[in-house]
Amino acid sequence: MNFKDIISQLETSKESRINFYFVTEEQNQEIYALLVHVMGYMDKLYLVEVIFTVLKELLMNANKANAKRDYFSRENLDIQNEKDYAKGMSRFQENIIMKWNEQLDRLDGGNYYISLLMKVDGKSIHFAVENNAPITKEELARVNRRIEVAKNYNDLSDAFSDVSDSTESAGLGLVLIQLLLKNSGIGSDKFKIFTNDKITRATLTVPDVTTPVEIQTDLKTKLLNEIDGLPPLPHSLTKIIQLCNNPDSDLHMISQEIERNPALSADLLKLSNSAFFANRSQVSSILQAVKVVGLKNLRNLLYVSGVRKIMDGQYGKMMDVWEHSSRCSYYARYLATENNHTNKIADIIAVCALLHDIGKFLLLSVDRGFFKKIETYQRGADSGNSTLLEEMAIGLSHPQLGALLAEKWEFPQDLRVAIEYHHKPFLAPPELKDLVEVIYMANMMADYHEQKKGFYAIDKNLLAKFNLDNIDVFSAAVNKVEVLYKKTNE
Repeated sequence: MNFKDIISQLETSKESRINFYFVTEEQNQEIYALLVHVMGYMDKLYLVEVIFTVLKELLMNANKANAKRDYFSRENLDIQNEKDYAKGMSRFQENIIMKWNEQLDRLDGGNYYISLLMKVDGKSIHFAVENNAPITKEELARVNRRIEVAKNYNDLSDAFSDVSDSTESAGLGLVLIQLLLKNSGIGSDKFKIFTNDKITRATLTVPDVTTPVEIQTDLKTKLLNEIDGLPPLPHSLTKIIQLCNNPDSDLHMISQEIERNPALSADLLKLSNSAFFANRSQVSSILQAVKVVGLKNLRNLLYVSGVRKIMDGQYGKMMDVWEHSSRCSYYARYLATENNHTNKIADIIAVCALLHDIGKFLLLSVDRGFFKKIETYQRGADSGNSTLLEEMAIGLSHPQLGALLAEKWEFPQDLRVAIEYHHKPFLAPPELKDLVEVIYMANMMADYHEQKKGFYAIDKNLLAKFNLDNIDVFSAAVNKVEVLYKKTNE
């Protein structure tokens, strides 16, 4: 995909068409990167995740439609014949869906195609997914039923428990599209499906003005009440934070305050003697440790200590979240020191990464089962941003919840921004984009190691920025950092 050529076509209101025989996960990754360019050009970056999720679903449906027709043709079955259709579909799951990785070889260079089309009309942009597999009456009826059912839902949580169609392509796809378009402000009426005896085409028009619908759920209300009920950071820590923020503070006074807190003293000594600060001699006093780590790192350590005390006290020790955050923190420090353009933020990167997922504590504590259902729905798949599902199901995502917590506890701006945008770095303020991009990539690398995300779910633009845009190079980098991380925890 030549991004410059496509943008040039859109600028002159020409239709841009990208053709495929079969849309792979690698090509979906390129489409995501393209959408960041296109929606940036249209000044609608905030809609990237919504548009990508819709287009990815449509492209997958087109893949399945073409694979189905190819299968029926090979089996000498008439897809328009009711008995043949039932016979073919009885074996479709086993012979095609369960052997999905073989379909690219079957369809590549064949008679079936898929096209992604884009065109700018004034301040609106039109998308279409087209394939030369005419839809059957039964398939069209099923599509229309799902669209009608989706009108009854206000959020995704209803759909999770209600979708029961067990045929191929069943599930939340079309329901999710309808909810996304309605709640994003694009409007479900901007989505159409057209078919004749030659093609099937799904179209989406993104208007100039979109007014998002605020999703109200019982779970959202419960979460907001939970935030209101959380205690402030301990006074003993906020007192030291205030001293750290005061340029006239005396280091001896700060050290004396820290010494009154044995747990904090132990954490500070451990940090000052870590490989990250590369000291030649052992640091044994709190005053010396304060000088080694610096006031900014000390301040950040205080935030971590305060958050951990509150979260563990309120919700118990959620070790899976802390373990992921600890891994992400180490990966982030590695990336910061490996990439010269991020060295200026290396001193705050570790804490930003360690606290990036604090919103998850709330989701897991209030409704762990539902949050895990969302994770399972996307686990291991190259399906993009799971926070979008959280927003559709609850009305708030864990980064948004984390940002509310950061505001409640008066975190500094760099820490707030890292928490809020760690899944959407392209929306971060320009002056903090480098910081957020490192947190994003470290989080994705940790997710990859933990088999929560695949390589092709990662923003290709940022993979290129970190020189990791080859799956073998990326995998090797993750393995290398993981070995180093484990050594630090032995």
